[in-house]
Amino acid sequence: MVGKHWFPDPIWEDESCYIIGGGPSLKGFDWNLLKDKNRIGCNAAFYLGADIVPIMIFGDAQFLKQHRSGLDSYAKAGGWVVTNSTRIEKLDPPKYLKQMKKQLKGCGINCLAWNGNTGASAINLALLFGVNIIYLLGFDMQLGKNGKANFHDAYNQKTEAKTYNRFIRGMVNLSKDVRRFFPKVKIINLEDDTSALGVFPKESLKEHFSERKVS
Repeated sequence: MVGKHWFPDPIWEDESCYIIGGGPSLKGFDWNLLKDKNRIGCNAAFYLGADIVPIMIFGDAQFLKQHRSGLDSYAKAGGWVVTNSTRIEKLDPPKYLKQMKKQLKGCGINCLAWNGNTGASAINLALLFGVNIIYLLGFDMQLGKNGKANFHDAYNQKTEAKTYNRFIRGMVNLSKDVRRFFPKVKIINLEDDTSALGVFPKESLKEHFSERKVS
């Protein structure tokens, strides 16, 4: 703990990590492929279960309010719940919640940057865990062909296409600080012509797992 805030130990030092976003391109993905990997889930990815997503992160205080029951069960099953939200005090935050000090932009080295989206915060968290390579899954940053915003149906609200412009701007801000503070870390966007996020190098998701080239 740092004051009232939690701060992670480098539990994955010099290892790889997979971050599960929410993009519709993950519909039908074989989650068992990740079970022997270090992994962090963004927002409603936690509904996959603590055995698939052992650590989850959210940044919007309303997420805690809307998914409190599910998060309670997830934490009881052993999942870690991490946030950098500064607006959860009025929501009677649960004791299992690991709240980190928040930075608005860039990449935090003694706190967790927001950059307007949970995916960016998840990348920052993985960096603080000490990883040397990060693989992004489902960072589509655009609606799917059927207009779907997510691989799951956990949200009632509709996501507008223009929202992703803000997300991408946040990723650009993050990437600048990553190069500055973590120059040796590689961030790879695993996708098959499904992601509008161009700030990180891309590799084929299908080929990545078919070759099993990462331990």
